[in-house]
Amino acid sequence: MNGGTFTPGVEKARAGIYFNFKSTALQRVGIGDRGTVALPVQTSWGEAKKFVSISSVEDLNRKVGINIDDPSLLLYREAAKKAKTVLLYRLTEGEKAAATIGDMSVLARHGGSMGNSISIRIQPNVLDTDKRDVLTFVGTDEVDRQTVGTIEELQPNRFVEFNGSGILETTQGTFLLGGANGTPSNADYTAFLEAAETEYFDTIALPVQGNEQLKATFTSFVKRIRDRQGIKVQGVLANYPGDFEGIINVTDGVILEDGTEITPELATAWVAGASAAATFRQSLTFMEYQGAVDVLERRDEEEVIQRLGKGEFLFSFDPRDKTVSVERDINSLTSFTSEKNQLFRKNKIIRVLDGINNDITSEIKLLIKTRKEAGNDIPANDDGIQFIRTLCSVYFTTLEENDGITNFDPETDLDISLNQDRDGFLINAGVQPVDAAEKFYFNVEVR
Repeated sequence: MNGGTFTPGVEKARAGIYFNFKSTALQRVGIGDRGTVALPVQTSWGEAKKFVSISSVEDLNRKVGINIDDPSLLLYREAAKKAKTVLLYRLTEGEKAAATIGDMSVLARHGGSMGNSISIRIQPNVLDTDKRDVLTFVGTDEVDRQTVGTIEELQPNRFVEFNGSGILETTQGTFLLGGANGTPSNADYTAFLEAAETEYFDTIALPVQGNEQLKATFTSFVKRIRDRQGIKVQGVLANYPGDFEGIINVTDGVILEDGTEITPELATAWVAGASAAATFRQSLTFMEYQGAVDVLERRDEEEVIQRLGKGEFLFSFDPRDKTVSVERDINSLTSFTSEKNQLFRKNKIIRVLDGINNDITSEIKLLIKTRKEAGNDIPANDDGIQFIRTLCSVYFTTLEENDGITNFDPETDLDISLNQDRDGFLINAGVQPVDAAEKFYFNVEVR
């Protein structure tokens, strides 16, 4: 079903559900499930140009085949600290490792440096001396064992393919060589964005340094799917003043317990994961960055205030308990208007607005489906208005009961009428959001 934003007085050509959010009619939500982040990575193994949904270490081992401690999974580890699900997208295939053992050639199933840790051992079978045991190892772990008489009988496994003919030559262990990860190009990242259009996620990260052209393309992508397609996601990148509520601009980095430096572009993974997992009742302000012991650059109060004014997402170090936390959960919006005021710079507010888009769209689609199964449509008349009024009233009341909004009155805060073409509805809703407490002022009197 089509969606996106609309301009009052201009009718859409395609059927769909369209939203127009304004400061005077903030529509908040967050009842739907969240927690999925789309993340481009350059790993040492795995199928390239394809999204893989990872929700656990078991998923990672089974679907990708890389150990969680692999250095190439740094971005995944940071995103997974908060995200429920990480949609991993391997950007490039890289070079495949290979080896030759007698008349047999062995080729890694995927490109990448992990292929260089694969070895093949061929030894006589203890029960049948005419046959050979062919063992495949990744590091010191045996991952496959086959007992065959000739090369032709070997079957490919998860890690290698065998080719050749004739008798197998024994070896105590031959390593594959030549595996390399490759370097992603702009075209690889563009392919990532194109593939992301058919996936469902809450946030999407672009963990690259520099490359203003690619960042501009990424920002345009997020704007397009938010405003034209009605898919409400937020993009996270580093050192780019997007001036848009759908873009979070990370300009700070952290230092992990083991000394690893998480630069701003690497920190986009954690920010995207934490933002994806945050509910409509939760701001990331004051949230601790797990495993971080310091920031890359400590700033004085004046600089912090200046950077916040520029829409930068910052981390703060507290020397009292040696923790690192989010300074303020804001996006890159800095150009405020009567339709998008300063509330729109707060990601908690945006998560609620985005949730309304997603949840009410789902509710209306369900209503349409239910009525069609019963042989009816939603009528474009007073009865249809009542259907939509009831749906919205129940939804916003539920949102209020869950501390998303307050003071909601369906009689005065909902105005529903037929559109100009009399084939749909114009819904005006006024709600008062419940913000997160971020400032605490104390008057302490000495007695």
